[in-house]
Amino acid sequence: MASALPPDLQQIADAIDAADQAGAAIAARVTDEEFHWKPDGGRRWSIAECLDHLAALNVLYGVAVRTAVDKARQMGWTRQGPAEPGFFGTKFVASQEPPVKARLRAPQKVQPRPSRSRAEILGAYHAAHEEVRRLIADCAAIDTNRATFSNPFLPILKVRVSTALNVLPAHDRRHLWQAEQVEKELRQVAL
Repeated sequence: MASALPPDLQQIADAIDAADQAGAAIAARVTDEEFHWKPDGGRRWSIAECLDHLAALNVLYGVAVRTAVDKARQMGWTRQGPAEPGFFGTKFVASQEPPVKARLRAPQKVQPRPSRSRAEILGAYHAAHEEVRRLIADCAAIDTNRATFSNPFLPILKVRVSTALNVLPAHDRRHLWQAEQVEKELRQVAL
């Protein structure tokens, strides 16, 4: 039997579960054509692209966080308290929450891949969340406020594992909100 997570990590795991279910629910409410429909004359992302981006980012961040978790174990950095981002980490987490206040171009590494099927995208989306759940469980034993990794997009920046754990569900909510806006728009147009 798996041991219970500390409350802070359980809250993050619950947010990942909610995002996983929300993405599946959005995808289930639309046809394949609607899943791939791009609003604003093709200038904005489709629901498919939102979910594909989330899968790609969660995998990329997951690899970086895994490295930090493994190092923390080797260094003997055991849990000292809740996973709490510092001042700048808290600001970064808040910047990812919906509704979107500022649009940023996604780095090439996590750009949605064209012409992927719904099954491929949803499979990758769920698999990425499963790995994030494993990471969260592994973080129960380490000091997430001490363990850091290089930001995959700007390696000069060090990111606390505690920040990453809180950013991932916030970023998921951001793009799920975006996907919901696409769904609302497509209900107003006849495809």
